[in-house]
Amino acid sequence: MIEYDRPELADFWRLARETMEGGGRSAFSFRVEDERTATALGELLRKPVAHPARRQISLARLDEHLRAHGSTLPEVLESVHGTPVALSTSAEASTADAVLKFALREHGLLHAPWAAEWIEHVRRYGKIPQPALPMIANQAAAILARLKPSPRQWTTRYALAGNDLDDGRPLTRIVHKALTLAGTDWERAGVLPDAYRNPVLTSQGYLTLNDTLEAGEVTVVRSPRLLESGLPGPLVVLPNGLTPQAKHHLDGKTVRCHHDFTPDGIRVTNEILAWTGGTAWQMSADDYREAVATLIARGVELPTLNSRPPTADWDADLAETMATTGLMVTEEHVLPSLL
Repeated sequence: MIEYDRPELADFWRLARETMEGGGRSAFSFRVEDERTATALGELLRKPVAHPARRQISLARLDEHLRAHGSTLPEVLESVHGTPVALSTSAEASTADAVLKFALREHGLLHAPWAAEWIEHVRRYGKIPQPALPMIANQAAAILARLKPSPRQWTTRYALAGNDLDDGRPLTRIVHKALTLAGTDWERAGVLPDAYRNPVLTSQGYLTLNDTLEAGEVTVVRSPRLLESGLPGPLVVLPNGLTPQAKHHLDGKTVRCHHDFTPDGIRVTNEILAWTGGTAWQMSADDYREAVATLIARGVELPTLNSRPPTADWDADLAETMATTGLMVTEEHVLPSLL
């Protein structure tokens, strides 16, 4: 059990209080004069402390060390001095700015384009109690520093911060705000809700975040029937569209994509090609016309097209051709031609 009121730490706690109540600073300098002070401070910080020496003490880091012992910095200061930490509204705002700037600076993010607006938002609307701000700010900055846009490193909220990144939590709010200000979101930053939801069906079997799709070139389809029929692969089967897990496994792959000639099929294919930079395969207006003619000649009843498809990014004529013809063609319908 740490004895916070040891006489060797009296000046240390005095400087910590003055820094917190003064506002505008997120750290203070402390002179370690002798062995007893070095020992007491070392027990508090959980690492060796030399003497004589001058240490720069971050309020955020100090609060983290105290939380590891089961307390917070304001609680310890109140216990040692007998009075709670007093912050005026202006001092509290100034201290919050300093704490947030320090956290960003520690992780190389202070000059990010979104940083200033994020600091203002967190201070005004973050709804984070002042005592908890140093720890949460440092957590947020550490997470944001890990989420590099390129190359994207896929992970989960739990892997980043355990339950602290569940919906509704303060850390979740402020990290999400930073992502929004940076023009991205959880998925584009490579962060999934968990590692196992909606595994992706491939030629290798079902893959989760912890698995690797070994092929560099893949064919993406909608129907599991294509996998069953032995369509040359490797295949990625996406019956539910471009899920977060699918985005992970298609990242960095060379992709060709086939889907249904339906409004939803065109939409999903547009999304897949936009995400991967891939190409459509046997999905042109000519492919659609040939499929319709062949199937009608064989007496196949095709479902009616009840709404106009979106424009296909790979073929400007496809949507108009489908709308004029008025029929839908699924992957199962054209399976022989794909084989």
